Amino acid sequence: MGTSGINFSGVGSGIDTESIIDQLMKLHERPITALQTRQSELKRQQIAVSQVSGLVSALQAAAGTLDAASGFSLVSGTSSDPSAATITTAAGAQPGAHALKVLELAQTHRIGSTPQASQTDPLGVSGQILVNDKAVSIGASDTLQTIAASINAANAGVAASVVSTSATANVLVLSSTRSGAASAVRVSDVGAGTLASGALGLVGGAAVIADPVGNGAASALFADSATSIGTLLGLASPQAGTFQIDGVDVSVDFGTDSLSMIAARISAAGIAGVTASVAAVKDPVSGIGKMQLTITGASTPTFTDSQNLLANLGIVGQNPTNELVAARDASFELDGLAITRDSNTVTDVLAGATLNLLKDTGAPTTQLTVSADLETIQSNVGRFVDAYNQLASAVGNLSVFDPQTLSTGPLFGDVTIQNTLNVATDILTGAIPGLTGSTSLLSQIGIKLDETGQLRVDDAALAAALSKDTGAVARIFQASGVTTDTGVSFISSTDKTQPGGSGGYAVAVTRLATRASLTAGMAHTADDNPDVEVLNFEGEQFGASGHTIVLRANSTIDDIASQINADAGLAKYVTATVAGGSLALTATDYGSAYSFSVRSTQPAAANNSGIGNTEVQAQGLDVAGTINGEVATGKGQYLTGASGNATTDGLQLRITSTTTGSLGTVSYTRGVARQTRDFAQTATDYVAGTLTKYSNDIGEQVSAIDDDIAAMRERLAAEKTRLRRLFAAMDSAVANIKAAGSGLSGLMPASAFTSPQ
Repeated sequence: MGTSGINFSGVGSGIDTESIIDQLMKLHERPITALQTRQSELKRQQIAVSQVSGLVSALQAAAGTLDAASGFSLVSGTSSDPSAATITTAAGAQPGAHALKVLELAQTHRIGSTPQASQTDPLGVSGQILVNDKAVSIGASDTLQTIAASINAANAGVAASVVSTSATANVLVLSSTRSGAASAVRVSDVGAGTLASGALGLVGGAAVIADPVGNGAASALFADSATSIGTLLGLASPQAGTFQIDGVDVSVDFGTDSLSMIAARISAAGIAGVTASVAAVKDPVSGIGKMQLTITGASTPTFTDSQNLLANLGIVGQNPTNELVAARDASFELDGLAITRDSNTVTDVLAGATLNLLKDTGAPTTQLTVSADLETIQSNVGRFVDAYNQLASAVGNLSVFDPQTLSTGPLFGDVTIQNTLNVATDILTGAIPGLTGSTSLLSQIGIKLDETGQLRVDDAALAAALSKDTGAVARIFQASGVTTDTGVSFISSTDKTQPGGSGGYAVAVTRLATRASLTAGMAHTADDNPDVEVLNFEGEQFGASGHTIVLRANSTIDDIASQINADAGLAKYVTATVAGGSLALTATDYGSAYSFSVRSTQPAAANNSGIGNTEVQAQGLDVAGTINGEVATGKGQYLTGASGNATTDGLQLRITSTTTGSLGTVSYTRGVARQTRDFAQTATDYVAGTLTKYSNDIGEQVSAIDDDIAAMRERLAAEKTRLRRLFAAMDSAVANIKAAGSGLSGLMPASAFTSPQ
């Protein structure tokens, strides 16, 4: 036999040695076959465990729906006339009936230009116009289409398009992207330009006050009062010029003048009875704090604006030449109360409910009803029961034993899987720790285990229990805590929180939570601060860089408080008020996390905030106390049982009491849905779950068998090579013997091999 890998079996001996080797190798491979069979069984078992794990996760999800805070407080809304209005509900909506009259629907403002002969030919005009306080540049080569594109690119809250009413009549249409009167499209020319009022014909006629206020007018809203108007509007060449108020000239320069400076120029003009001020206000559209100039007089002043300066400030404006749809708020009555909103989708009138106004009905009343959604709750209970039944059926099928064929399922006799089902069954059929009475077991509300191991729901009994006392049914399913003191509320728990006995857990508070607060050290008695004042706020809530607010010059104390409250970065954390002429700052929530400090760039004075340029601290306190005599951690008003506590680990209460000391007890129970969630988490946790670890163990066995088989195949390959060498040597020896015999027979006469007669 050569070394090329080609075998010529039995050439010398005439014996089929390769066949003999193959038969020997088959005997040696029997352990591998046995391992492969075992490996296939393990893989089937692992797939089955994964199937069970998936069903446990499905049971956990169904339990989570019931254990959610809104699980048994679901409500639904109905309308007596869905064509006029509908109502949708979410968590927090309160049951009740409401009478609705829709008087007018909100409308989106839409204006059009004068018709143009072509939408693709250049108009031959150039300059800038303002659309909703955003500058839009127009070049001589621009067409209606390119102008529409430029307006859309300005992100001014306006959608521009071109509508052809005929081959030679093309209209540029501007539509507000929001409904409501506050979102009306505003267009004005810039400087001495006449693009908006002339070539495009979007606006025209005499200028009128754009936003009237008592005896005066208010400007558009600007991002701040310190940046030049030209920069805020995005003007290419900010204009300088003069306008008149009650016939008195006021000169301004948009290239350098800010809103505060313009107010100062108006004040300096000495116009009899006229005052100008800048105040922080909340943008009704975005909700963001903005700055606004207000000009008032003993009676409404007259404004003359030949250079579009007041128009660009939003004090005056021209009416649309072609108003296609007027901007309008929704107007309606709810339970006899007159209400307006800028949208036909109203989310802030009824808590947790959305009203969708669809048709102006006027006098006819639409009845809106919010009621407990017991049907959905019952359906969710049914899904929970179904999820358990699917788990029980799967475990039964995968653990089956056929006495006729002696065949078994992949999980037959599997203790881990059977224990998993047993735990789930015990939870759903057993007594709920800490809960007593006629509503403390699933069987008492119509959910019982039958002889086949399936849960069955008596729908009528469950519906009756829900109708009688939804809260009692909720306690069967949910984790709940009942407190005896009105100043203590149960919030949440974890899987480590233990149910309490009939007496509950005692709650003792040694310190109440407080809001961080401070009052400026100097009262404000003068409004003549000539410089802007900067307040620097620091604290955990403001991040590493803190937060800065610039207060305009000549601010009143009320203006200072208003500016702080309108600042989006501050309003979430600090509320400003005026106490005895002094600025008072208070955190919006309780606890040390809302503590803050503030420092001014100016020394405390009677004409500024009074804070001073030395840092002032405002410290909030967290609640402190114990639950069941065990250590609890306070954060704001929330008192939580410390990690590692024997009974109250993770039990969270909110303390709103105004007194310390003993605050009654909290009785905590874990219903079947919460227990099921905790059990399922223990079983399926990605790292430490019992089923996860079990599946991983099986996988390790499969891998170990792969390694064993690979090692055995290496040994068999070596054995096959060894046998081939042995048989080759034998074959060679036989061949040599044959050759020697042939040689001997050639040396002897034939008679030597003849038998004697």
